[in-house]
Amino acid sequence: MLTTSPLEPADLPMAGAENVVEGGGPGGILSRVFETLDRAGIPYCVLHGYESYPRQIKSDVDCVIDPQTTAAEIHALLHHNSARIGAEIVRCRRYHIVLAGKNADGSRCFLTLDLSVDCAFDDMRFYAGTEVLASRRRHRQFWIPAAHVEFGCYLARTIAKGCLDDARGRRLSTLYWQDAAGCAPQVGRFWAPATAEVIISAAISGDWQPVRRRLSSLQGELRRRVLPRWRLAVNKFSGLATRLMRVWRPDGLNVVLLGPDGAGKSSVIDALSPSLAGAFARSTCRGFAPPLHRLFRRSRHPTDQPHALPARSLLISLLRAGYWFAYATLGYGSLRLALARSTLVLNDRHLIDILVDPKRYRYGGPVWLMWAIWRLSPKPDLIILLDAPPEVLQARKQEVSFEESARQRRAYLSLVRSMRNGHVVDAARPLQHVTRDVSDIILRHLTMRIARNLLSSDAAGESVPQDRPARADLLKSR
Repeated sequence: MLTTSPLEPADLPMAGAENVVEGGGPGGILSRVFETLDRAGIPYCVLHGYESYPRQIKSDVDCVIDPQTTAAEIHALLHHNSARIGAEIVRCRRYHIVLAGKNADGSRCFLTLDLSVDCAFDDMRFYAGTEVLASRRRHRQFWIPAAHVEFGCYLARTIAKGCLDDARGRRLSTLYWQDAAGCAPQVGRFWAPATAEVIISAAISGDWQPVRRRLSSLQGELRRRVLPRWRLAVNKFSGLATRLMRVWRPDGLNVVLLGPDGAGKSSVIDALSPSLAGAFARSTCRGFAPPLHRLFRRSRHPTDQPHALPARSLLISLLRAGYWFAYATLGYGSLRLALARSTLVLNDRHLIDILVDPKRYRYGGPVWLMWAIWRLSPKPDLIILLDAPPEVLQARKQEVSFEESARQRRAYLSLVRSMRNGHVVDAARPLQHVTRDVSDIILRHLTMRIARNLLSSDAAGESVPQDRPARADLLKSR
């Protein structure tokens, strides 16, 4: 028998929910993702945190998905239905998917789907996905588990994480009172009778303090119950293989921002990191190769007049060129590791700058040598030039002459327009417009990269299993 918890009112349809679904924002995107899965006949189930959906989405959307549906099929389904959903995939790592769309006011928004075939956490599987899906029930526009299954999943994940705050305790008690007869056996599934009695008493009374005091021992008992020892070795090997695959095909992005002094590179970089926080796990800013004076702790000349100092001798310039080449090639390993961790790497100075302005770096060697180093060095994913007329550049900074600003602008334009991954953005406009255009270029590149990966997977037959042609045809047709 289902009863309403005395601690929380029953869920009621939200006023205006239909407008949220039809509009933009993460809520509308999520509703259309659910609709797309239903249309494709793919069973799914939202595990928890759905109480405010679709009006408000506080964090990642955790769902159990049909185990017969591969991650590649989900990617293909969302990609082919991006226009209907109103969002594009900008990052995907198996069942972890990030979608980029727009709010009602036109600003960017992101939705993160954390899909899985089982209810699990940190290599511990608590419920098979088939069991969760078999219990699911309709809630508003989407599916959720039966109360007793949701209680068991939420309780196990909460204990495993070691995070039992007041809000989680209230939610657990609410679920318990919805189906006390069904929830009690779920506790005995993971803990011994004496321990289970403490948890059940907390769920009934709403006082979870006794459970909080025993969280460490509860975690150990849970792990011993659901994670056999032989599984640890398998998990470690699987984790190593996954990390190697991330290095081989990273989902971070290496972006170089170019422009003469006054183009606004630093301001754009400062604004980009928060605006793209939903698309990347982290972001970092890099410059050109660290000056040698830092390595030898020598004093540094002032840089407010970058062209004031003479060029170095030919020998010193050649040595520095060798150092720059070593940094660009050997240092690429650390950059690759950062990209493997879904990092947005923003460069405000790069080897490319020397091709346009060697005087700034006091380079007195042959120009052809720097071009050779550039051709032999690993290339960034994107090169974005912040372009502005010399009048605008000089109004912002006067570190070089007007004629030098004009010359650098012409040189940067000629260079970037010849590059396959080069883009030009009008930087004479207000910062918010420049940042928006740069963000659009980055997100468009991520979307196109996902599309290319899907095409290569189709060509290799990865997303169309030979024993399931009907499902593959259905996904593509939808």
